[in-house]
Amino acid sequence: MLSQRQRWALLGGALALTLLLAVWPDGGEEGSSRAVVGVEPRSHAGAKPQDQAPVLLAMSIDTLPRGAGAEGEDKEVKNIFARQTWFVPPPPPKPAPPAPPPLPFSYLGKVIDGNQVTVFVTQGDRNLALKTGDVVDGVYRVDNIAPPTMTFTFLPLSMQQSLEIGGAN
Repeated sequence: MLSQRQRWALLGGALALTLLLAVWPDGGEEGSSRAVVGVEPRSHAGAKPQDQAPVLLAMSIDTLPRGAGAEGEDKEVKNIFARQTWFVPPPPPKPAPPAPPPLPFSYLGKVIDGNQVTVFVTQGDRNLALKTGDVVDGVYRVDNIAPPTMTFTFLPLSMQQSLEIGGAN
């Protein structure tokens, strides 16, 4: 077993050797980088694969071709470390269902004759007398007249609307 002093000396020597080899990898030649590449020779027609040994070549890294854009080419460089997110925006909200326009009628009065109720309304400059089942301009149909309300159906959308007509007299 080595003493503590011998261990420290051995570790220090190994460290110094490692640093020395890291600084001078090519035996002190600065500015050149070399790589050793294994090359398989081409087989000849009569040669057997066992007879051939791989050939090692020393190659300067400086002579290798550079990637795109190294020789003055102005290609757009893609940032491979760009910020990415997995957030998916929610789909746009569905459009609101169509709504009928406001009723174009104004209440004038009503006449109750037994079971029959006739309501007088104005539409713009026209005066109308409406009973249950009447259709106005092919757009509105009177569905129900039950004081205090009168119910219309807007025919293009088949939606009902109400008009206040007051209570029974």
